[in-house]
Amino acid sequence: METILLHSLTVEEFMDRVRAIVKEELKSVLQQDQLLTKEGALKLTGASNAAFLKAVNAGIVKPQLVKGRTKAMYLESEVLKIVVSSKRKPS
Repeated sequence: METILLHSLTVEEFMDRVRAIVKEELKSVLQQDQLLTKEGALKLTGASNAAFLKAVNAGIVKPQLVKGRTKAMYLESEVLKIVVSSKRKPS
């Protein structure tokens, strides 16, 4: 976080600095990725357990080991890459 000295700035300079700070903060927030459990990943994607395991074996989703947790966690950005194909009923 940056400190702005108000007495040495004009209004335009102040607003430019505030915009730059907000842009940097927003960029850092958007780059954060959520960690999901296997169950959470399955609910998010709607994929079956078999489809999820195929994605793990194919290297699309990589398990993340988190200190203090016994279960593997998965990055949301990787989980969203899983493509779920729906089976069509014969007409």
